[in-house]
Amino acid sequence: MNIIARAAAISSMVILLVNGLSVSAFQDQKKKSDEQDTVRLNATLVQVPAIITDQSGKFVADLAKTDFAIFEDGKRQEISHFTAVKQPFNAVLVLDTSNSAQDRLRAIQNTAATFTKQLAPGDRMMVISFDNEVRQLTDFTGDAKELESAIRGTESGFGKLLYEAVTRALEQLRDVEGRRAVILFSDGVDMRSIEATAESTTQLAEEVGAVIYLVRFDTRWWTEAEARKHQSEQKRSKLPFDIDGRIPLPPDFGGPDPTPTEIPKPRSPQIEIGSGSTTVGSPRRQPPVTVNDGSQTITFPSNEPPDPITENLDKLYGEAYTFMQTLTSRTGGRIFEAETFERTKSAFDAIADELRNQYVLGYYPANNKRDGKFHKIKLEVARKGVQVRARTGYRAMGNKQ
Repeated sequence: MNIIARAAAISSMVILLVNGLSVSAFQDQKKKSDEQDTVRLNATLVQVPAIITDQSGKFVADLAKTDFAIFEDGKRQEISHFTAVKQPFNAVLVLDTSNSAQDRLRAIQNTAATFTKQLAPGDRMMVISFDNEVRQLTDFTGDAKELESAIRGTESGFGKLLYEAVTRALEQLRDVEGRRAVILFSDGVDMRSIEATAESTTQLAEEVGAVIYLVRFDTRWWTEAEARKHQSEQKRSKLPFDIDGRIPLPPDFGGPDPTPTEIPKPRSPQIEIGSGSTTVGSPRRQPPVTVNDGSQTITFPSNEPPDPITENLDKLYGEAYTFMQTLTSRTGGRIFEAETFERTKSAFDAIADELRNQYVLGYYPANNKRDGKFHKIKLEVARKGVQVRARTGYRAMGNKQ
């Protein structure tokens, strides 16, 4: 074999070897990539919306993906998704309309309608109302006029299917992409939900991952006043006081008349709302309630040991507060107190602002077992002096049988 022929043969062998190695490497790489894709398809992207503020409460908007670290059950996770720019949001506004007083209902409608004016291009909202029924009043839409019309068309009713209403809202958001939130305008009390419980609603919230906000109006004072009125009128009756689910608003919110509509005026017990302090998180709400039936004046709460009415209300409102505190903290939301119209409007403004200034991070869990268990999430930020608010964990959806 001459030199030229030998060189050609060697060249051919090299080409074959190189091509063979390239094909093998490509096949190995493709196999590895396919395996990773399969893992990701079988896993669920866990989204972690986060609000980052400085010490003054101002949003910190210049953080990068490398400034964040996510840990699940103590193990660091690879961040696969990161969004920092302002983006549209999808929200479900859930209105508690269990209120027999029309002036109070109008106050709810007026306040909720102001939130529709916060919508920017691309934002979408759905409206759900509830009392003894749960009503989906709109689909997701960015049409502010349609949303306001639905809000102003709500009617008063009895009962409080709060768990079922929140469950409906979360189910509507389950398959929605992007920034998602439930905004609940209520006192947080549930009465007689059958198709959902506090536990099932909390678990669903942990699975879906939408941020939940509560704009809370206090009704403890009114409920206790009704109970005391009933007690003073039916001193010899052994029938227990039954809370029917009517939800008024505080006097400063609904109008100048502090007397709830359902409490008769002259020749019946008169209700006065005194001054007092509020202990945050306490189920026993102030200010004290004074009941005057014309022959005696009784102020509650007093220094006397709790009676059955106080004990029952402590339990009812204590459970409500615990439920909403758990729901909002685990999803990265907040509770706003709706003491007046202006404070409530400010709460809606703050919620809209937060939704547009969220960082949204996502990761595929290293442990992708769908075990139905709750997994703790910890979000860390490299910058010092900032406040971080994010969901504290998620529940891995169990495999359906």
